[in-house]
Amino acid sequence: MSASESKSQISLGFLTVVDSGEIGCVGGYLILNMGGRPLEFHCTAPVRANRAQQILYGESLTPFVYGELIARALIDKAAIKPSIVFADQTETLSVQGMTQLPVVLLAGQLTDIRRQPARHRFEVEGFTLELALQFEAQSETLARYVHRFVETIDLDEPFSRIRDAIEEAQRGARAA
Repeated sequence: MSASESKSQISLGFLTVVDSGEIGCVGGYLILNMGGRPLEFHCTAPVRANRAQQILYGESLTPFVYGELIARALIDKAAIKPSIVFADQTETLSVQGMTQLPVVLLAGQLTDIRRQPARHRFEVEGFTLELALQFEAQSETLARYVHRFVETIDLDEPFSRIRDAIEEAQRGARAA
C-alpha cells in the first residue's frame, strides 16, 4: 500500500437527497475518513421546483434538481475532495459531468438500463456499484477502498446518518 492510500489520507463522500414533500428537496453530503469518522458535512436549504419548471423539465426535473442543483452545490462547497463520492439515488448521477470526482451509485436494485446512460456495474462486498464508463479503469482502486472501508462500517450506513442529520436540522428550524 502506498503512502497516498493510508487510512488517514483517503476520504469517501456520501451524497443523498431527501424529498420532504411541500418543504422541498434537501441534499446532504457527508465526507468520512476510512475509519468512518466525519471530516465534513453540508446540507442544502430546501429546493422546490415551481409549476413552470415542473412542466418545462418534465421527466428530467428530478435529475436536474438532485444532480445539477443539489449535488453540484454540495460537492463544490466542500473543502475536502474525497477519493470517491457514493450516491444512493440514480438521479444524483447527473452531477457526473460537472465534477472530476468519480460518483458511484450504490445500487440496491437493478435500474432501468434503457433510460440510463451506459455505466460500468460491478460487485464489491455484497454491494452493487455503478460507475460512469469514463472511470471504469478506476474500479479496481475503488473496490480496494470499499473493501477497507467495510471493515469498519457498512457502505450504506452513512446515508442514514445524513438523513438523520437533515431531519434534526429541519426539526431545529421548525422549533426556531
